[in-house]
Amino acid sequence: MTKWLIIGEVMVLTEGEAPYQRIETEVLRTVGGNRTREQALVELRKEAKKYRPAALKGTACVVGQESDGSFLILPKKSGKGHVRCTVRLIEEA
Repeated sequence: MTKWLIIGEVMVLTEGEAPYQRIETEVLRTVGGNRTREQALVELRKEAKKYRPAALKGTACVVGQESDGSFLILPKKSGKGHVRCTVRLIEEA
């Protein structure tokens, strides 16, 4: 039985004496129960529309779909630093 994972990957640029990028990844939810990839993609879309990483809480965001099926969550206006969030579907091994 296939199990799908919906994950959030947040890239944050930390500024300071030595600026660096870090990526924080978390499993947002699992999709199982004999669901097909197409059914899991429907769940991915729902999750991407409602998910906001801590770095974007309280910020108006826009959600866009990439050509690979993943979703980008970006702030509508700058001011929250450099944050990029990707929500994607992967198959659990």
